Amino acid sequence: MNADQIGLVAAAFALVGAGVGIVGAAATGWAEAALATAATGETARFGPVFVAQSYLAATATVLIAAVPLAGVFGVLVGSRARGVVSAATTCGLGTGLGALAYGLVAVTVIVVSQGDAATQAHGLVDALVPTIATAFVSGAVGASTGVLGTVMR
Repeated sequence: MNADQIGLVAAAFALVGAGVGIVGAAATGWAEAALATAATGETARFGPVFVAQSYLAATATVLIAAVPLAGVFGVLVGSRARGVVSAATTCGLGTGLGALAYGLVAVTVIVVSQGDAATQAHGLVDALVPTIATAFVSGAVGASTGVLGTVMR
């Protein structure tokens, strides 16, 4: 196990999470403006529902993206590990903790960016369980691909 590499992977995940969160906030803000802020007629009536769905879709997409990222980091970091156990623990912990940081940062940015038309959208507590589940799955994928990465030496 390499603590420096665990920290590096977690920090890289957090940085990517900030970028993804900013893009997610921009996309959901655009949807909010298009579907609710300037809407009239029936669109104004159903707009908040569509806005809430866009926030949910953006958050789900952000969380799903953590798993392939964990696979990439697992292979890259695992290919430099000294052995299978070291690769599995370093990559598993790094990607698991990193995905947790990634999810918390990205989801927080998306939730904080919610405007007045997003009253029906989810909050941080609502996204906590899926974020934690993403971290566990990403950790498992990272550990597995880390082991596969040892073959690449």
